[in-house]
This record gives sequence, C-alpha cells and structure tokens, in this order.
Amino acid sequence: MDATEQYEKWKAQFPLCFERTGSCMGFGVQHSSGWNPIIERLLTKIEAHLAAKYAAGFRDPDYGFQIDQIKEKFGTLRFYVCGADDQIFQWIVEAERETANTCEACGAPGSLHCRVGGYWLYTRCPQCATENMEPYKAEDHDF
Repeated sequence: MDATEQYEKWKAQFPLCFERTGSCMGFGVQHSSGWNPIIERLLTKIEAHLAAKYAAGFRDPDYGFQIDQIKEKFGTLRFYVCGADDQIFQWIVEAERETANTCEACGAPGSLHCRVGGYWLYTRCPQCATENMEPYKAEDHDF
C-alpha cells in the first residue's frame, strides 16, 4: 500500500482524527511504512480520547483538534497537531521516541543512521541500512 492509500485508509478508520486537517496534509503522509503500526496505535488512542471528550460535550466547533502533518524529519516521526490537550501531546512524544528505535522501512528494531559523508538521518535496522549509511554518532558530526 502506498502512502496515498495509507492516508485514505486512516481517514476512513479514524474519522475524528482526520475531521480537520492542516494544509500540509495535502501532501499525505511522508514516511515509510515501517512506522505505520506505531502511528496506528497513536491514532487509535487519539480517536478514543476525542470520542470520549466529544461525548462529554467538550467540542469547540471553531478550534478543534487538527492534524497538520505526519512525516519523517531528522530520522524520526514528526506528528504535528493543533487543538490537542496534554494527554494527546504525551502520546505523540511517546510515538515519536519509539520511532527512533524502529526501522522506518520495515518496522524491525533499528537505530539512527546517517548518510556517509552527509547529514541526512534515517532510522534503519541492519538489514535495511544501505551501503551508503553508517550508524549515527553525534560526536562524529559538527552541526
């Protein structure tokens, strides 16, 4: 399933999460499929949380929950939202941290890698890391 199909699937599966989206979601999801299970767990929690809040009457029609962007940046997940409460932000931080140890390509345990001679970061398992990637060590890079 490509990224566009995945995004459409999530919009149908998690309607409250995707009821409102930011302009960057026009690009769809911008990561590889290895992180999909992590994102699906996150969306499941957020969907249930929003349903409970809305059922209790906590719904602002002018400024509700909105997903602005879901992408990879600096080798880990970035999940940008507006209108979230502290619980949702905590779940987002946990998911983003989990991706630092999960191969973006296949979902196996992984670690940060960088392009040899460059600064692009990727989270990869040993099997998915290519010959032009090496394990990332912050002390080897002068940012």
